[in-house]
Amino acid sequence: MPKKHFTTDEARNIGEKIGIDWNTSKFDVEQFRMGMDVELEHGSHDLQTNVTHSDPITTGKIALAHLKEFPDYYTRLAKMEKEADAFWEKKD
Repeated sequence: MPKKHFTTDEARNIGEKIGIDWNTSKFDVEQFRMGMDVELEHGSHDLQTNVTHSDPITTGKIALAHLKEFPDYYTRLAKMEKEADAFWEKKD
C-alpha cells in the first residue's frame, strides 16, 4: 500500500540525504514534511500520474524544488487549494 504521510523524523532524514542543511535552510523540516506529503500525489496511488513510484527520495526532491522557489510554498499552496475548493463548490 502506498505511503500517505511522512513523519517529521522521516522528512528530516530524507532531507539530509538529498543535501538539505537544516541549520541554513530558508524552510523548516515541517514545511518540507508538508511538501513531501503533498508530492505523494505523483506517486503510485494513481497509475496515470505516477512519476515517483512513491520513492521517498524522489518525492523529497520534488518538494525541495518547490521550496527553493518559495520557502513557504506549501503553506501558500494549502491556502490556494482552500480558496479553489470554495470557488468550485459554488459552481456545483
